[in-house]
Amino acid sequence: MRTHPGVLALLGLLALASAAPARAEKKPLPAGERIDLNRASAAELMRLPGVGKKRALAIVAHREKRPFRRPEDVLQVKGMSPAWLARVKGSLAVGDPPPARQR
Repeated sequence: MRTHPGVLALLGLLALASAAPARAEKKPLPAGERIDLNRASAAELMRLPGVGKKRALAIVAHREKRPFRRPEDVLQVKGMSPAWLARVKGSLAVGDPPPARQR
């Protein structure tokens, strides 16, 4: 069975188009909105500029070991730089960590 080259090109374009919505869903934070480093989900953390899935999961993993006490503590997470913190510090909050889960 032979496949027409146009069909393959169309399938390639469809694959690229289906990957684009994940990038498009990232909504910028409105002025004044803050993300709580101790309570935000990975998806909420990904709304911060420069934070993708990998960095968001690293922030969540870090806070499970040691909750953040101040925004600057996020610099202890691998990949977070002082320049990034300077850009987003106004969008960060550090509230009380959620209560520990009982096992």
